[in-house]
Amino acid sequence: MQPLRLSRRDILKLGLAGSGYILLGPDGTLARADSSGFTFQSPPTRPWLAPLPVPAEPADVAPFSDFPTDYAKFIDADTLFFEIESVERAVSFHPDLPETPIWGYRDMSPNARPPSVLGPTFKARFGPYADPFTGKPKLAGGLIVRHHNNLPKDHTGFGFTRNTVHFHGGHVQARADGFPEDLLSPPPGFPNKVVFGVGEHYDYMYPMLDPGFVTDFEAGRDHTEQNETPSTLWYHDHLLDFTGPNVYRGLAGFFLAFDDPNANLILPFPKTALDVDDETDDRGLQLPTNALPGSASGASCDIPIVLQDKSFAADGSLVYNTFDHDGFLGDKICLNGAIQPFLRVQRRKYRFRFLNGSNARMYQIFLADASGGKKPMTQIAVEGGLLAAPIRDISSFLLYMAERLEVVIDFTSYPNGTELFLENRLEQTEGRKPDGVMSRGPQILKFIVEGDPVEDPSRVPDVLRPFDKVKPEDIQNAVRRTFVFERTHGAWAINGQFAGQLQRPINVEPDTRLEHPEIWRLVNDSGGWWHPVHIHSEFHRVLSRNGRLPPLDERDGMAKKDTILLRDNESVEVFFKFRDHPGPWVFHCHNIEHEDMAMMARFDIKP
Repeated sequence: MQPLRLSRRDILKLGLAGSGYILLGPDGTLARADSSGFTFQSPPTRPWLAPLPVPAEPADVAPFSDFPTDYAKFIDADTLFFEIESVERAVSFHPDLPETPIWGYRDMSPNARPPSVLGPTFKARFGPYADPFTGKPKLAGGLIVRHHNNLPKDHTGFGFTRNTVHFHGGHVQARADGFPEDLLSPPPGFPNKVVFGVGEHYDYMYPMLDPGFVTDFEAGRDHTEQNETPSTLWYHDHLLDFTGPNVYRGLAGFFLAFDDPNANLILPFPKTALDVDDETDDRGLQLPTNALPGSASGASCDIPIVLQDKSFAADGSLVYNTFDHDGFLGDKICLNGAIQPFLRVQRRKYRFRFLNGSNARMYQIFLADASGGKKPMTQIAVEGGLLAAPIRDISSFLLYMAERLEVVIDFTSYPNGTELFLENRLEQTEGRKPDGVMSRGPQILKFIVEGDPVEDPSRVPDVLRPFDKVKPEDIQNAVRRTFVFERTHGAWAINGQFAGQLQRPINVEPDTRLEHPEIWRLVNDSGGWWHPVHIHSEFHRVLSRNGRLPPLDERDGMAKKDTILLRDNESVEVFFKFRDHPGPWVFHCHNIEHEDMAMMARFDIKP
């Protein structure tokens, strides 16, 4: 008798999803286990056998001209073009495991470097751009990425072979954001088709311009927010109902943003004397980095690290509970696609860009010696880029799903041969929420300090990227909205609306309009569940948490965020002023199983 093979949609139609755990194994077969006591254990692996992988940059290709016409104003001779494909390929997560089939992004350039588990790491300068001949600002530049869907037509196992790529944290046109489904009646200027199937492709334009540029360049006024340059972004699949399995299967990659070195020379938009902004300029921040666009990977002191939890079958293939709508947890923590890797470091300062790319697991990361003694770190950034000022001597940091957080670790004072470890001390046994912080936790990365102190011009100054708090008049004039995140009828909802209702916006009265201030009150009314809420299009300012002043690393005047954590029964007020790009957008829980079932809503920004 042939084993039964069903898609996720088939299971939902049959009503089996709530009847205990249903695992989709590596061969696509169904297996049932009792939900009260089911656990899955991956094969054992030995620690510290492989170095931490650092995904390479993609190589640009010759310009192509058949892109959407409304991208044209952003494109000129300085625009870079890239071609990326989604493919099934085999990778190694650990030397003790057989190679694992994944779905991953791969550079299609003839000059492509060997791929890793993650997709290629894009690196780009952030404008406004300076014309090299006149020194004046210009609108065009950036990069355009053509994504090809070359996944197998007849695949086995979990996931769905349609793509839409979300540029997470980017300030782009709505059509380039990765909307989760095709709209039957799209707003003006929005395409009929944004999801692309096997054998198809879609073009994404990333202008890499400071928010407010439309006002600057088209209306002749200076409203750009030059201190809103993000630092660490990422891209991932965003298909309605299937984001969880598709991202877990491998469709994710980094996108790193750097300051434009000529931005301080541009008039009438000069950088301030206090913050020249270019991170490598001796007149500016001079943070640890040599991972600039076009530089070789490997010996960098600016290192992105994505944390993802996975489960593996004996043959090395991924195991995923595609019908656990509470939030899937794996039992192996991978860093850049490697289980318990090591990293050799020199005696100098390093910048680490952390991303939680897990579906439902949160982390409390400590830097510790072999006996668990805590060591200091300096926090410099969150999703919205550099903080106004560093937070020094932190002993750990919480990292929830989709959140990015950057720290500087100074290895100068550690003797040659010192071994230090990143530990995750946050215990979590279910998708509902973490169980609590432990006194010790699993070691997930080993640092090996080598050599004598080296010349290190980098520094972490007392001022990073200062910005003004929201103006009182903007708060007074803001449209106020409340969105309640709740559990109803066995699914997840926002104001009673499910993700399947994206054909219409949730906020129709009054309209959300460009340049008009808004304050959203986000309320968790789902009981003991935690929800990290991600809002597309713009960074937000956190005004209050539970009616009180927010923690320092999310407080207005200190930080800008694109994802905010709602613990059980919490409420948070966030401020927006949407700029430049009208169109349909979404916001959702980034516990991806909650998003898929079905905690996501659409909002429209009107001109």
